[in-house]
Amino acid sequence: MRGAGYVLGLSLHRLRRRESGALVAALGITAAAAVLALILAGTTVAKDRALAQDVDRLPAPSRAVRAVWFGVPAGPEDGWPGLDHRARAALAPLPAGDPTSIVLVREGTVGGRFVGLAAVDGLAPYVELRSGRLPKRCTRTRCEVLRLRGKGRLPDVPGLRVVQVGTAVLRSQQLFGDFLTPSDNALADAEVAPALQRSSRYHKPAPAPLVVAEGVAGLLSSPVLSRTYRSYAWVQPLSAGTPRLWQVDDLLAKADRARAELQTSASAWSLTIPTEELRASEHDATVSGRRLLLVGGEAAALLVAFAVLAAGALRRDLAAARRRLTWHGAQAWQRALLTGAESAAVGFGGAIVGWLIGIGAGAVVAAAAGAPVADVLTESVLSPMGLLLGLGVGILAACVIAATVSIEGRGGRRVSAVDVAAVAALIAVIAVLASGAVDPDELASGGVAAATLLVLPGLVAFAAAVAAARLLPATGRMLARGVGGRSTRLAGVSLARTTGAAGTAAAFLALALALACLAEAYRSTLAAGERDQAAYEVPADVVVREDLASLVPVLAAAPLGRYETIPGVESVHPVVRVTANAGPSASVSGVTVLGVPPQALSSMPLWRSDWGVSRSTLVETVQRRGAVGLRGPILDGRTLVLTAGPGLVSFQAIVKGRDGSVTKIEIGDSNAHRATVLRATIPERARGGRLLELAIVPPRILERGSDEGTALLGTTTLHLEGASLEGWLGAGGVTTTDARDGTIRVRYAITPQRQALIRPRQPTDDDPPRVAVTPALGALAGGVGGTLPLRIDGEPVKVRVGAIVDRIPGTAGDAVVADLDTLQTAIDTSSPGAAPIAELWLETAPGAAESVAATLDRRPFAALDVESRSRLEADARRDPLGHGTLLALAAAAVAALALAVWGLVLALRADLRDDRGDLVDLEAQGATPRMLRRVVAARAGVVASMGILAGVAAGAVLAVLVTRVVSVTARAEQPQPPLVTTVDPVTLAIGCAAFAAAAVALVLLTTRRAFSDPRGPGRIGAEP
Repeated sequence: MRGAGYVLGLSLHRLRRRESGALVAALGITAAAAVLALILAGTTVAKDRALAQDVDRLPAPSRAVRAVWFGVPAGPEDGWPGLDHRARAALAPLPAGDPTSIVLVREGTVGGRFVGLAAVDGLAPYVELRSGRLPKRCTRTRCEVLRLRGKGRLPDVPGLRVVQVGTAVLRSQQLFGDFLTPSDNALADAEVAPALQRSSRYHKPAPAPLVVAEGVAGLLSSPVLSRTYRSYAWVQPLSAGTPRLWQVDDLLAKADRARAELQTSASAWSLTIPTEELRASEHDATVSGRRLLLVGGEAAALLVAFAVLAAGALRRDLAAARRRLTWHGAQAWQRALLTGAESAAVGFGGAIVGWLIGIGAGAVVAAAAGAPVADVLTESVLSPMGLLLGLGVGILAACVIAATVSIEGRGGRRVSAVDVAAVAALIAVIAVLASGAVDPDELASGGVAAATLLVLPGLVAFAAAVAAARLLPATGRMLARGVGGRSTRLAGVSLARTTGAAGTAAAFLALALALACLAEAYRSTLAAGERDQAAYEVPADVVVREDLASLVPVLAAAPLGRYETIPGVESVHPVVRVTANAGPSASVSGVTVLGVPPQALSSMPLWRSDWGVSRSTLVETVQRRGAVGLRGPILDGRTLVLTAGPGLVSFQAIVKGRDGSVTKIEIGDSNAHRATVLRATIPERARGGRLLELAIVPPRILERGSDEGTALLGTTTLHLEGASLEGWLGAGGVTTTDARDGTIRVRYAITPQRQALIRPRQPTDDDPPRVAVTPALGALAGGVGGTLPLRIDGEPVKVRVGAIVDRIPGTAGDAVVADLDTLQTAIDTSSPGAAPIAELWLETAPGAAESVAATLDRRPFAALDVESRSRLEADARRDPLGHGTLLALAAAAVAALALAVWGLVLALRADLRDDRGDLVDLEAQGATPRMLRRVVAARAGVVASMGILAGVAAGAVLAVLVTRVVSVTARAEQPQPPLVTTVDPVTLAIGCAAFAAAAVALVLLTTRRAFSDPRGPGRIGAEP
């Protein structure tokens, strides 16, 4: 015990010496451990915030835990007090808070009035007043209400006197859920109705009044409602932060138990919760968070590398102490105890302090993010796994230091186990990449390939580190042979004789700088990817589309000129978007067909030349030369006059108005025995429009059945007053022959199954639109120059493939892009009106996109779907996992550079101790302190240069590998378009300059202090 105590006391005394280097080594380990702990806590915060955002994006009706009872009370057990107690008791264990109770008596005759009644306990937060005041609590004698919808008188009978005190709209559907549809909300009706009136001819009957009261029990106390069917609900709204990530499992388990408890008591109960959505969000956050820990892996790799470097700095000093113990009769276990004690003190001491610093930084990050600090720390750095990881950091650092200080550093060309390991690492990297085992889909799911790929950067960096250490002696021999000045030659001699700590330093610098390059490439690629994904999804500054919830076309909400006058809008490009089937027999379904003006294609914010063709080639390919517009007579008058020869058919005119709408005009029936002049009034919306076709409709002989397969044969002549039908074509069993004076002779063999018609010859009949298609469609057409048959709205449309591109912005999957006018002409030729303007692409002045989008959020545009590229970019920047990844990568790059500088200084201090004898000899031979400083500085410069070259080379390799890594790291999904490795040259130059400046300054400071003592270099590293 006395022997062990003496050794431990000696170890403590040695560690307290400033010259021992233990403090410097421990500081580096502290920094690496702190980064690892901070990333662990930050990952938990980011995953929690990602889940909170996903919950907040859920549709309002499903964003709640909802216990529901339907029916008519049949006895005391179905009374409100008992049901309320049962529901609250079942929901109490859930971490979603106290439920809000509601009742809804659906539309029906109550007190002689057709009305819908609702009541809420705590109404104020859920409504927005439009007039009047909030109601007081409902009683049997006076029940004050707010009107949400409809007109008409309210019940006023003994026992149910309903008094309106104001009007209001619901803030959201979260409270009532599917009990009320969006049209039950007066706010929705007010925004959508004007546009619907312009775009639809259907009449909606006036809805029944819907009112809401304060207080469920008060409304139910009315005897008038005692036998009415009602719906009770107890709602626990979910919001951002409810539930937390670590509460999801508990919430879902308790919800299952509450559902079972309620349904056991009565079958009228149900309980709903967005289980699938919460599980999906939890999975995505977990997978993405796992990718974020890649940065933690970098920190761990730096920790190991720095521990090796720190041990190299301590090696000679500790070896001398062990020799002195041997001279005084110490046994082997005592010498091992000295090594273990000092290694444990440095490794565990640095790791513990670093972990504590990381806990404090994690608490600051959690508080800044608005997350519960105690819960975040408990779920991350203070969790059992977190504490085990912290303990593992200390054990790893101590073991690495102990193993390293026990091995004597030697130069030479002998192949070591480390060299073999480096070669094996390179072989493993090549084998994994050549085998194609790294599958992006498996990366997104977090499979084995993910773990394999995440290890690859470390293997490449390790091989580069070993290469730097092995090349250092050869570099020293080259310098010693006369390259450079006297100081450089002397530095080369010392490196050629023995690398010592210098080799370890070069290896560490290579590894640290390679990981710094990886982190920077990772960060800049993610940032560029976020911008590209926004530009790919929204191929203009602002895109306006029809909202599928309101079904209001963009030109029905407002005419095109109204969009052009919005402040900040520089140009408006109308776009056709239709879905088609493609290929023989329409074998490929769901093809997106875009008709885009060439100017819009030229100004798209994103186009990559590696997608198959350049942007200019794309525009040149689809742009039509010559006339492309529809042909056909313009109907300027009020009456359409058609002279038809004898026949048994009817005629219809299909007219495309100036606003793009298509109108069908019933002209009339021809006479079977003589020519007939048919007259039809042209509707106002069709006046000034273009006549696209005349449809020939056969008569129906039988109501059903036998005439379905019978063809009607006949011949007639047609003459259109004020226009010539010369050159018109027939379709659907119709053939034409021109006659004199613009009259056309028509021969038909038609059935009800085919659309029989005559129409003008259009520019696209002989020259189909030239389009750019995705590769699968190009293969169907037989390559460039081939014809691709499309089926749009049930009618065939032929296009000619002019270019094959990998992908088209604004689409997903198979797609076709064509010139707008040409595509509309081709589609309207086959199916008039099947190619309406579905979107508007708005180009805005610089910085005006947000104000334009805000204008489009107001009436009359409020019923439309508006997407802004700048908003998507902002959403991506606010994404917790994406943003957290960027911050973590930036921090990792800075930490790697800082540790690289610190490691260079640590190696320099070790060299000054290890080469003390050589420096004393040089001093004895007349070398001045200035020359000695130059020798040491030159040696450090060579080490740094070797580390930088190897690190940059490894970083270049990692920059290629990183594209596949980051493609699924920031989010658990495949990005569109795929990411392209990007390195920000400005950031890279700033990082290199900062590293060089810090390294030069610290090297000069260290050497100046070392050689400023008048007693010479012998003082450096001497025992006290």
